[in-house]
Amino acid sequence: MDYRKAAEQIPAEDRPISNKAVSGLGNFFGIYGGEHIAATEFVIGATLVTLGVKASDIFLGLFIGNILATLTYALICAPIAVDTRLTLYSYLKKVMGPYMQTIYIFGD
Repeated sequence: MDYRKAAEQIPAEDRPISNKAVSGLGNFFGIYGGEHIAATEFVIGATLVTLGVKASDIFLGLFIGNILATLTYALICAPIAVDTRLTLYSYLKKVMGPYMQTIYIFGD
């Protein structure tokens, strides 16, 4: 059996990430900020302002929430990703099966 042909048939997102493809801390903050911070906070913040919440309460909540989210990502998610060298979707597929992966992707 030719292992190279077998490896090529595995989708790219299901293959482990090579050491050369690992990004640094600057990319981590950029990817995290682009994925999680912008849209959610602006939509929720504007909604809360229209409901009468003070801006200082919103900023305090956003600050605390983002600190907790960053710590969770850095202390829980990142070590798993570094150990397995898989993307979130591939790891989810491996642990919970393809149907849960599909549900997660549509919910994201």
